[in-house]
Amino acid sequence: MKILRLIASICLFILFSGTASAEDKSRILLINSDASVEKYKEAQEEFKKALARPVQEIHLEEKKWKLPEVEDFLYDEDPDLVYCIGSKAYLVANKYVGDKDIIFSSIINWQRLPRAKKMYGVSNELHTEMQITLYRYIFPTVKRIGVLYNEKYNSQWFAKTRRDAAAMGVEIIGQTVSGEKDTVAALRELLPKIDALWLISDPVIMSDKKVLSEAFNVCDAQKMPVFTYHEVYAQYGAVLMVSVDNPTLGRQAASIAMEVLAGEKLEERVQFPAGSRIILNLKKIKQYCVEYREEALASVNEIIE
Repeated sequence: MKILRLIASICLFILFSGTASAEDKSRILLINSDASVEKYKEAQEEFKKALARPVQEIHLEEKKWKLPEVEDFLYDEDPDLVYCIGSKAYLVANKYVGDKDIIFSSIINWQRLPRAKKMYGVSNELHTEMQITLYRYIFPTVKRIGVLYNEKYNSQWFAKTRRDAAAMGVEIIGQTVSGEKDTVAALRELLPKIDALWLISDPVIMSDKKVLSEAFNVCDAQKMPVFTYHEVYAQYGAVLMVSVDNPTLGRQAASIAMEVLAGEKLEERVQFPAGSRIILNLKKIKQYCVEYREEALASVNEIIE
């Protein structure tokens, strides 16, 4: 009996050692669109820490990584899994190693990109129901929220968001924008119908800094609170900024990578971000005389006063 147990133990040791060895030998490549960008760098560092195994890296902003060199490297390295940070990195991976497991993060409107055969990732957009719940919690009188969007990039997002909001007692009122030059005119048409503006990550609307600045000036003149997705818009006068937590993105991508390498089946190939950062511009809120819940301030990461 003891001999049988010993043999079983040895077999189990060999089995699990073999599995671990197979995973350790997996060739993992990280492609960063631009490692000098802080949010990309944060995701990269946390991915490597969480994964805790060797990772080859390509930083596309470096001069040595021109497309021919990248193509040759990918052909020679033949990675088993690629983690892409930013859309440029993803497009490169999809073009040259599209048959491999590809994980992405830090991409705005990822739905517009070509789909790799084995694509996984973390969306750069937070769960809309969570954001709407937050808006209603902090600002109880805000019931009509306006959205400017381009149909090509965000028509599906808008339709779903409007349905989700209606179920929560909030009306989402949209105004389509065909080009960046139409943004301010569309905004002026939208403002009389809403209690607040939700500025989403639409590439058409957000592409021109001058147009964006003018849009914020129009809102400021009307004392219209603006909710948006990045802390950079605090300087323009946004009232509430709910952004993705970039280090969490990297850790979440690493978790997906480990599941894929282990051969596990993921229920959702593309996940919502697990972490967020909330910034509230209390100075603007008081200036606009917008009603807010005092107790809601405890759920905010940073308050601008």
